[in-house]
Amino acid sequence: MEKSYPFGGVAGETVRRFTAFSTLFTLFPALVLTGVLALAAHFLCKALQLPEWISLLLSVIFTSPVIAKSALAARDGDLAAGFLSGWNVSELFGFILRYTVLTIAWGVPVALAANALAASVITKTLTPLEFVSARGAILVLELVVLIAVAVIAPTLTLIIATREQSIVSCFSGEPWAWLLNRRGDLPAYYSAAIGGAVVFSLLMIPVMLGVVALAFLVRIEAGMAAAAVAYGLLAVGSGVLVGRLSGAFVLSETEAPEESAATPAPLPKPARSVPAPSPAARQPASMDPIAMAVKRWVLTEEGAVPAAIGEAEALRLKSPDHPGLLAELAKLYLRAQRNPEAIATASEAISRAVAGGETPLAVDCYEAIHDHRKSLTIKGAELEQLGRGLLEQKKFGEAAWCFASSGRTGGDAVRVQKGLIASAEGLNKIGQLVEAKRIYQFVVNFTPGSPNAQYCQDALARINSRLKKAGA
Repeated sequence: MEKSYPFGGVAGETVRRFTAFSTLFTLFPALVLTGVLALAAHFLCKALQLPEWISLLLSVIFTSPVIAKSALAARDGDLAAGFLSGWNVSELFGFILRYTVLTIAWGVPVALAANALAASVITKTLTPLEFVSARGAILVLELVVLIAVAVIAPTLTLIIATREQSIVSCFSGEPWAWLLNRRGDLPAYYSAAIGGAVVFSLLMIPVMLGVVALAFLVRIEAGMAAAAVAYGLLAVGSGVLVGRLSGAFVLSETEAPEESAATPAPLPKPARSVPAPSPAARQPASMDPIAMAVKRWVLTEEGAVPAAIGEAEALRLKSPDHPGLLAELAKLYLRAQRNPEAIATASEAISRAVAGGETPLAVDCYEAIHDHRKSLTIKGAELEQLGRGLLEQKKFGEAAWCFASSGRTGGDAVRVQKGLIASAEGLNKIGQLVEAKRIYQFVVNFTPGSPNAQYCQDALARINSRLKKAGA
């Protein structure tokens, strides 16, 4: 089955909200802040007599708070955030640090490469005929690659800086592997950025030009100022749109609800590094040899894991559909660092357990394989049942992840929405208002106009009121 990409829907919703005329009221303060920061960067570069390419990078970094405000708000579910409210200084500062380091990481090599290419063109003047030669083709290829990197690198930097929480994690393999896995969403990302900016310009330019014309009738200086503001709004608007789309890109991953939810504190580990008994191990074992074996495997010492795996595999040949056996074998594989086999076996165990009505066993197996859950091959309906089991155990964040994953893999849309809402309400009841808010917003973004979306909008209004009172 062809993989589905959930970003397309939220990208369209982001563009729809951005092209509203009310966006102009957001862009005016953004333009003012951009102008102030750009002037600060200009005077600093002039005072230090920095080269042009360093000045350009510094200007990009200095004006990054404008994009950061839009990106972080969209990441948290607010796709049409205002500019004057909702500032989180600590998050903003962290974003700027990540964005600065990443920008320097790609910007310096690109600038040096551009200077080298420019010097090469100047010293090796090519005639028109030589441009169709191997030498000319290589030169054009270098130029195309340089332009592509200069266009793509800033946007990928923005996405990673929005998603990650530390500079170190930005340079680890995981976020870039995540971005590679989301490559199917990138065409929608760039299409929405370019198309949204064009549509916004087409809608706003007639109004802006009318204002500029009236200003010129009053006074030339007023007309020039109005023209500068009008064109500045279009330029800043493009940056704000890219910021919102970057935040929406992060929001639209299946992790969106789960990441926002509070993670319950881990249980204290036993004295020995032996996993806690699973539901399968706690079943009566008097007449069931497999249950007796499972009980032994739970207490297996590290050095005896290979032998336990051999025993479990032999029993699996005789009883290939036993969910308890499969769940404990998956855990043994995990302890032996045989991750691909652990993931495949856990997927089968969860499916068998859900089908057999043994939801607690499915939940136990899911929690054991938690770090590899993105690789599980479970059907949408099974994920939904798993989410219900997690709800019963009041593990609301994990339940939300399962419901969102179910929606992405073909689960019933209405049941998925209700499961997400139940997760949000559970968090709401235990006082996790911010986490509940993000899940409600997640439902609104993906099902705009539905009855469930309206219910979530009402819940969001109540939570925002409580948060406002708490802040006061």
